[in-house]
Amino acid sequence: MHKRTIPLLLAIAALVIATGTAAAAVRGSPDITASLQDDTVAAGDETTLEVVLVNSGDIDFSSGQNPPNSEVTTARGLTVEMEDSSAPISITTGTRSLGSLGTDAPTTAAFDISVDEDAEPGTYRVPVELSYRYYDSIADSGARSESSVTRTRTVTVTVSDDATFDVTNVDSNAQVGSTGTVAVTVENTGQTAANNSDVTLTSQNGDLTFGERTESTRSVDSWAPGESRTFRYDVTATDDAQVDSYPFQLNVAFDDPDGVRKESTGTSVSVTPDPEQTFTLSDVESTLRAGEEGTITATVTNDGPRDVDNVVINWASDKNDLSPQETQEAVGNLASGDSTEVTFTVDATDSAQAGSKQFDFVASYRNTDGDREESDTLEAQAAVAPSQDEFSIESANTSIGVGQSGNIEVTVTNTRNQTFSDITAKLFTSSPINADDDESYIDSLAPGESKTITFSVSADGSALQKAYPVSIDFRYEEPDGDSSISDTYRVPIEVTDPNGGGGLPLTAIGGVALVLVLAVGGYMRFR
Repeated sequence: MHKRTIPLLLAIAALVIATGTAAAAVRGSPDITASLQDDTVAAGDETTLEVVLVNSGDIDFSSGQNPPNSEVTTARGLTVEMEDSSAPISITTGTRSLGSLGTDAPTTAAFDISVDEDAEPGTYRVPVELSYRYYDSIADSGARSESSVTRTRTVTVTVSDDATFDVTNVDSNAQVGSTGTVAVTVENTGQTAANNSDVTLTSQNGDLTFGERTESTRSVDSWAPGESRTFRYDVTATDDAQVDSYPFQLNVAFDDPDGVRKESTGTSVSVTPDPEQTFTLSDVESTLRAGEEGTITATVTNDGPRDVDNVVINWASDKNDLSPQETQEAVGNLASGDSTEVTFTVDATDSAQAGSKQFDFVASYRNTDGDREESDTLEAQAAVAPSQDEFSIESANTSIGVGQSGNIEVTVTNTRNQTFSDITAKLFTSSPINADDDESYIDSLAPGESKTITFSVSADGSALQKAYPVSIDFRYEEPDGDSSISDTYRVPIEVTDPNGGGGLPLTAIGGVALVLVLAVGGYMRFR
């Protein structure tokens, strides 16, 4: 080669190199690392592993004032797959698509796993496969060169030999508007014992709580591997609770064999309360009447859903003029759907208003835990009849001659629905009628029973032949021992001619006699 040719070739090569350098503004690639947010699991666990991906990016070459570095370091169309490998776990989540991952912030991919029941404690390497595209270089002109790569990263999973816990059964008799029990059976599925364990159940909804608290704790001293324990919690469901699934969370805090305090991963538990216990009143009948003792009778039915014991129906009405003699009636045990009859005896004052009235009752009972509960108010409509006299009377032999005495008879009937005793009848008269014997006595009168009493009366000689009124009232004793006085009853006394009404009046007879005497005397004198 000619000596003058060599410098020319070198110059051309330098120009080519300079031209190539100016054409590429930036070259680089993503650099992604993977790690686990929490890498400790236990044999038998079903949990989620959070894979944290951080892209730090690599820049191989960059020129110009504002090179697009972020474009060559961004992983686009990123997918992540966790592989089972030789670890004693099963991955139940498939490939995750995460979109683009730049260098500004990490991202997380969640994978559900199940750990083998017989997994040996230890640390296991689990492959994580990353696939993505990126621009490996961008020229000054804007032209881009794209690459697609698959990279495998490794994360470590530690299978702990600590105690672990699995909820194997949940049994509840919780009921809307009542307090019940939730029984949770938990097994220590780990390989070591748990000591001084506190098992806490936490409610996630205010309609189901532990009285005034949202959580309740039970304790156990020693809990061996493979041992199951049942913990009972008293749960109250409000009246607003629905017959639906309510979430709870169960946590176990314990000491491991080395005395280190640890806490299990929370386990979700659901509780569905039964419908509210209800009762109904039907077939309501009333014998209530103002001023009398009466009854309200009704049929009470346990509408369920459960059998209940020691049922008591309580009077819950507040009525000053209607007072029950007993405020409770014991019913006993009532199976769901069963009915029985209850009767309340009620005293109605004279001021009780007639008409249809509402009466309130409450059923109290013992639930399946033996606690006493109360139903909602049971409403019943019952009629109150207007007041009526205690007695009806019917008179006989009430005719008396002018200036004469005689007996009158009065038949007395008890018109109420209760028995009266120690009845004293009092007769009241006014001139020209006089009472020679104004009292009569009846030992007792049952409802509807009648007895006849007698009074002795007389009519003055000045009495006219007509009807005169006399009055009778009664003092008597009620069944509760109270003494009462009846209203006043009027009876007519008929004053009649003692001669039957056919002769002349005495004054006329006297006048005729006087005329006859005078006539006879004159005849004898002038004879």
